[in-house]
Amino acid sequence: MYVETDFLTALVKDDDWLRESAIRALEEHDDLHTSILAYAEVLVLFYDREAAEYEIDAPKAVANLLELVPIVPQHHEDAVLAAAAFLDEYEMTPFDALHAGVIATSEDRVLSTERDYDTVGLDRVPLEPNTGE
Repeated sequence: MYVETDFLTALVKDDDWLRESAIRALEEHDDLHTSILAYAEVLVLFYDREAAEYEIDAPKAVANLLELVPIVPQHHEDAVLAAAAFLDEYEMTPFDALHAGVIATSEDRVLSTERDYDTVGLDRVPLEPNTGE
C-alpha cells in the first residue's frame, strides 16, 4: 500500500497527531511503500529547521524511514539517502540535494549552472556561458 508524506512525518515527529495511527499501520500492513516524491517533502521538512521546533539527524532519520517504508522503484532509495547526506553536510536545498543524489548514484554528469554540484564532487558541465573568469 502506498503511503503519503503525512505518514512519514508522523513517524519522524514524536509529537505528531498521527503518530499512533502510523505506528499501528506499520504493525498491520507489511506492504507499505512510497515514492521519491514523499521523501522529497520530508527533506523539505528537514531543510526548514528554523521553523521546526525539533532537531532531527536527517541522514539517520531517512535511513530509518527507508527500513520501514521503502521507495518503489527501489533504486531511488540510494538517491534519497545521498540527498539526506548532502542536505545535512553541505546545506544544499532539498531539491538540489535530490538532484545531486540521483546524479551521484547514477554516476552521471550534470549540465547545470548549480555550483553546489562542484562542491560535493559531482561532474558538472557548466551550462552558463564562459565569461572568461
